[in-house]
Amino acid sequence: MKSKHITPRGTPGPRRGVTLIEALVALLVMSFGMVALVGLMANLRRSGDVARQRGDAMRIAQGELANLRSFAVLTSTTTPDYDNSIASLAPYDVTGQDLNTTYTLTRAVTPLIQGSGEPRARTMSVTVSWQDRADQQSSIKLDSIVSRTDPAFSGATGIAPPTNGIRTPSGRHPAVPVDAKDLGNKSSAFRPGGGGTAVWVFNNLTGAITSICTIPVDTPVSSLTASDVAGCTSTTAFLVSGTIRFSATSPANPTTPEALALPSVSAMVSLIPSQFSDPSDKTKLAPNAGYAGTPQCFSDAPSSPDATRSFVNYNCIVYPNTQTTPNWWGHVLLTGLNVGTDATQFRVCRYSADYNGNGYTFTPNATAGYAYLAGTTPSYFLIDNEEHPDIYRGVTYSLTRQNFLVVRGDVACPAAPAPSPSAGIFVDYSTLQLQP
Repeated sequence: MKSKHITPRGTPGPRRGVTLIEALVALLVMSFGMVALVGLMANLRRSGDVARQRGDAMRIAQGELANLRSFAVLTSTTTPDYDNSIASLAPYDVTGQDLNTTYTLTRAVTPLIQGSGEPRARTMSVTVSWQDRADQQSSIKLDSIVSRTDPAFSGATGIAPPTNGIRTPSGRHPAVPVDAKDLGNKSSAFRPGGGGTAVWVFNNLTGAITSICTIPVDTPVSSLTASDVAGCTSTTAFLVSGTIRFSATSPANPTTPEALALPSVSAMVSLIPSQFSDPSDKTKLAPNAGYAGTPQCFSDAPSSPDATRSFVNYNCIVYPNTQTTPNWWGHVLLTGLNVGTDATQFRVCRYSADYNGNGYTFTPNATAGYAYLAGTTPSYFLIDNEEHPDIYRGVTYSLTRQNFLVVRGDVACPAAPAPSPSAGIFVDYSTLQLQP
């Protein structure tokens, strides 16, 4: 009987030489990984340099365009100007303390419209090129256009515009009363004073009054159509409107007037001759053409004391003179009041301040502005009719928000703090005395 060979438990089997081979394979794989990692680090470093150099090149190009736009005058020999400073430039090297390579800048300037003369605009092309770490040529190019416009005009963006010529989101000039009926043909109808037969038709674009209608009192303006006012009397006139408020305290309260509206208060326009000079010769006056009509004013003041009314709205129609540019000069005063300086009388104050910050004032000794006659020789003034002056000069458009405050006769017209948003003051409620 053939016996079986039994290996005792725990005795090691035959040894094989695999450990050295596995180690060699692992070392080979790790070597490939290290080679790839070294290549990745090199690419990352190169990409970082490219990104930095591209950023530096962009900064240089943007700085060059900014320098070209920084001209102070159009033509000069001592300061950066448009005519001489904005020109093509041969390539030159740009170096700097924080730059890791040398950049070459090239500037090309050409007319916006080829072959056209000034004043026009010019196209500017700035190219910045450089040699990167891999000795490859790289470049960026920025293009822009600059107009031949005097930099002085840039200050106009910081001046609050007047009310004339501004369009509201509703598509009507701001001088057109809010409750006027839009007739759908670029005009609106309005009944002044809340009653009566007079109806004014406004041009929605200019705010001027273009015709006057007589409509029965029992016909509401809201029902009027363009055909209803087609036969009205054509005219050229301007609106002057505002609100009259009342204060009986001492001192008077211009911010939140507390007194009730006085009955039968209204406004009136007192015209004075036009005093514009001949624009071609400031030493003589242009012919003083007369006014085309007599102003009319309406108010919604109650006929008797009303405990629910604290203000009065007024609207005046003013017919300008017949000069080349129709305009009017004069005062807007209040009527229906016992004006005086006694405690039983009333003082009329006008809300007026330098609302647009451009130096509102009447300057009789100015050397520039609008010419008017002062004695026998012309003088000049700088004043904004929108800011409710004591005398309106050369008005050529409709005026709104010409507001008044009526106080006791023995109380001074109140002043108010200047606007200060940090202190929560956003409106200047200052007033100046008008009557007596």
